[in-house]
Amino acid sequence: MLGGFTVDLDQHELKFSKQAPIGVYRRKSPIMRRYVLTSLAIGCAVSVLVLTLLLVGAFESGAAWLEEFYVSRGFFDSDEYTRVRWLEIIVIAMGAVGVAWCVVDVSLPAQKILVALSILFVSLCVSPAMALYNVLFEPFSTMVSVFLAAGAGLVFAGTEKGMRKRVLEETLGDRVSREVFDGILAAPEPPDFAGSLREVTVLTCRLFNHSELRGKLEPTDLMGMNNLFIRSVSNFLKSRGGYLDESGPEMVRAFFGLHGAGEDHAVEACRAALELRSRLKNLSQECETRWFQKLHYGVGIETGEMTVGVYGANQRRSFSAIGADTDYSRRLAHANHRYGSDLLIGPDTFRRVEGRFDFRPMEMFYDPENDVLTEIYQLMGEAGSASEEEKARRDLFWKGVIYLREKKYEEALKHLSKAKNPSADDGPLAFFLGLAQDGISAPDTKAARNLRQLTEKGHARLSNLM
Repeated sequence: MLGGFTVDLDQHELKFSKQAPIGVYRRKSPIMRRYVLTSLAIGCAVSVLVLTLLLVGAFESGAAWLEEFYVSRGFFDSDEYTRVRWLEIIVIAMGAVGVAWCVVDVSLPAQKILVALSILFVSLCVSPAMALYNVLFEPFSTMVSVFLAAGAGLVFAGTEKGMRKRVLEETLGDRVSREVFDGILAAPEPPDFAGSLREVTVLTCRLFNHSELRGKLEPTDLMGMNNLFIRSVSNFLKSRGGYLDESGPEMVRAFFGLHGAGEDHAVEACRAALELRSRLKNLSQECETRWFQKLHYGVGIETGEMTVGVYGANQRRSFSAIGADTDYSRRLAHANHRYGSDLLIGPDTFRRVEGRFDFRPMEMFYDPENDVLTEIYQLMGEAGSASEEEKARRDLFWKGVIYLREKKYEEALKHLSKAKNPSADDGPLAFFLGLAQDGISAPDTKAARNLRQLTEKGHARLSNLM
């Protein structure tokens, strides 16, 4: 278990004394500021102690013995040799601060010990190397400073703040941006990795034509195209504060609000999706240039309460969330393939961000198990960003969809036709225009019968038909 209670990592018990939600860290703070200050404090304290011992002559007997040893063994090639005390003082200070920083910053205990022993060995080897140049360097004070600094660093590493980096690396890894990771690391309170219910926004990006691409591309080209898709989408979502939960050849999923207590995670996800839309268009053009194939994709966003915590065992732990909205976001992303759209949001996200963005309605769905009627929307852009002409087309589209739900096909066709932009393709508009035309001209076709699949709960399709 993690966060505020006992954690078993590699047979070591780590205990957090406090609990606090993981905050949203967007401010730019010095990287590892706490670790730097702690290392400096340890290094300075040890340096003062050892230099005091050096000034009172605590290491003079060792220096005298070493001088006699070097003379008897022929390390000095003449009777003229010097002892540079200012160099010893510098090495003492540098050794204390350096080993403190390494022991505090390195995550694994075995690596901490290895680093400390390595620096201790180097400190010992400096003296005979300097003797070959007729310089007497007393190493015992430096070794004492390295030993004390390493010990103090290991003591700090046993505290919650000292072990936090290791816990974060094992639970978050590279699933968040460096900025978010450093923010959590520098937070005054430890993160809460215990199981809890939390409202989270899920963003899923799906690739529709992966199966088609397998038949058109060589395996190496397909892998290159998939890796470009995964890398581009994953890195972008992390840069926008998302937590990368899953990434694969056909899907990338990120959570917003999973590692933060902010109330605007739905807004952040929508803004990220709008920018992702333009990036995916550019990415599709790049794929067409390099492999002569376009990307067909869709993005779905939904917000809901999920069970958040650390899942897995041994070295395969990860911080994640489980809830029905995760699957709903995936289905929303796939629904773009049906409508010819690229960005859909669910009803809960719509309620959270209504008034902040512009939308167009798609369809209504009825869930017979939960007796819930919901509507999904196409996310268009930031509120107020559309021109007057675009607003007029959006209103005509909205009215046309309402008429279509009321089976007023002629009125629906009239409004939807006026909403068409002759200079741009509009997949959702073409989809609803087709439904309206089927309702007027071919009432006995399969498409028209599907259009009349309305439940008793309203003008909605069953949710399993999404």
